[in-house]
Amino acid sequence: MKRILAFISMIVSPILIAYQLARPTGFVDVLLWLVLIWITAHFALEIDRKWSSSSLMSLLGVLLAWAGRGLLIFNYVVLTGGVFPLIGTNSWGYLRQPADAYAIIMLAGMEMAEYSLSLSGSKGHPSIKDELMGGLKSIAEFAIAHDYLVIFTAAFLVRLIPEIVTWPWFVGYDTPEYAATLMDYALKPTFFTYTWWYGGPSILPPLLYMFLYPLSFAVSPWIIFKFVNPALLGFMGVAMDYALKRLGMERGEAFIGATLFTFYPTTYSISWELSRNMLGIIFLLLTIAEFERHIKGERKWGMLAILAILSTLAHQTSATLTALLFLSYFAVKDRNPRWLMLGLVGVMGDIVYTNFAPLHVALMHTTTGVSVSVSSPLTESRSVIFTQALSQYLGPLLVAMWPLILLASHYRRRPPFSIAAVLLWLLIITLPAALAPAYSFVQWWRWSLMLPVALVPLSTKPKFLAAAFAVAFMLLDIAWTWAPIVPSLFPGDSTLLVQGTYARACTVVPTERYAYEAGLYADTHNGTYVTDYCTYTFMHLADRFGHNIVVSYDPQQTAEALNGTVYLVTDQVINATKVTQFGTGVTLLPDAGGTAYPIYIYQVKPNASDTHVQLTS
Repeated sequence: MKRILAFISMIVSPILIAYQLARPTGFVDVLLWLVLIWITAHFALEIDRKWSSSSLMSLLGVLLAWAGRGLLIFNYVVLTGGVFPLIGTNSWGYLRQPADAYAIIMLAGMEMAEYSLSLSGSKGHPSIKDELMGGLKSIAEFAIAHDYLVIFTAAFLVRLIPEIVTWPWFVGYDTPEYAATLMDYALKPTFFTYTWWYGGPSILPPLLYMFLYPLSFAVSPWIIFKFVNPALLGFMGVAMDYALKRLGMERGEAFIGATLFTFYPTTYSISWELSRNMLGIIFLLLTIAEFERHIKGERKWGMLAILAILSTLAHQTSATLTALLFLSYFAVKDRNPRWLMLGLVGVMGDIVYTNFAPLHVALMHTTTGVSVSVSSPLTESRSVIFTQALSQYLGPLLVAMWPLILLASHYRRRPPFSIAAVLLWLLIITLPAALAPAYSFVQWWRWSLMLPVALVPLSTKPKFLAAAFAVAFMLLDIAWTWAPIVPSLFPGDSTLLVQGTYARACTVVPTERYAYEAGLYADTHNGTYVTDYCTYTFMHLADRFGHNIVVSYDPQQTAEALNGTVYLVTDQVINATKVTQFGTGVTLLPDAGGTAYPIYIYQVKPNASDTHVQLTS
């Protein structure tokens, strides 16, 4: 019976995969999942077979089949930012070439496994089980012995996949702006004063740019930021591994905890675009590790002072949490004034880098005039009623953190002071903001991204850690499956917690290319160019410092309110009635029929020499 089913699956698999690639349906995807599950079960039933070359082929086939399926999931759920269920999807992602390649890998594994398992074999020693367990033991021993190398390499390579697939365009909403800002610093290294950030002057935590500044003269910032986020994700995993060992975990537990932290959906979502945030987490974890060593008798005042400064220069969240950690220890445990001085380092950083004293100033042009908008990367206020807050803020928070909360509930020992303090302050900051965001001064979702830093060290039991992966991916499946049905559960910024990714700064690759060309045009033609935040990031890459670009949430209204030669840069077709109001001779080019996501430049206040522009490929 097993041999018959093996031959059936060998015949059916290529037919189903070919059909799914040509006409994808959820039913066919479910059938392919069933075939894959059968192949895995068939291998498990033959696990006592004597080890041979055919046994090796069957093992490699099963691994290859699951690798292909995993890459497909990565393509149609994570990489493309699609809202698709893990099982029963009607699309393997709009990036067709990677989907074809991953499907071929899965098919090759299926055919190899079933052919090998259909060959006759007898039980004996050493068996497949013996060799498999021996191999797993060797891999585990190597991984634990070389934990830093394994964690960094795995994180770097996994995170590099979307960067390679989307080459040469960026992954993440903010990433182009990071590259543009580094290009600005290369021209004018004003690390401790104002620079241009999203349409306005800001004082940014400069540590990341200071690290990358020398490299920017040898390598293009465009190339640098294809590799920075994968590397930072790897260093985050290494820093967590180091911190967990300093907190008293055994090497095996620390390795599992660091792996969970690195690939946990919420943490992984940070790597999509929040480069400064990742650098801050790295130094926060190192600070926690050295803090625990210090209070246990190894005096590290100098090291703590250096880490406090680096945490402050890296990001506002790390500046705030290191300051709160030191000030909490000063208030509760030790009145040594040096703790107070260390805490004040982070407080001063908050004052400078806009957490408590917002310094991000932008001119907002409206029909009633020009107003000044003052905002902060970590502060925010929303007009949301309590019932909406439950579904829009607290609901996604619990969904995203449930596996980690479940694991932390099994922690039996008294938690280290640093972890207890950081977790307490995160809850104080996050939960009131989640329940009453209209009255909150903090940017709720950004702070909630920090929760794994405090929850992972409380998750010390390997069997529960292993279960957490299954729970986390199950919740991801629920999140992606339900998102189109119940959109109120996962709106706006909150989706960063659950869905975890924004595929690119703009909608699709053509938009990014056209936006970059719009920036080149703006750099060579006088006038004021008004656009949205998405398009601005790529225009900024071409037009240094964006001096003649105005960014607006309502670019059309803003453009109409300005005087002089004004251009509206948008991917939206403006209706003919509105266009005629812009001025005589303005036309719609290119024609919308058959052209996907073009960028239009409308001259809102035209002069006699130039009435319209079209960007073409």
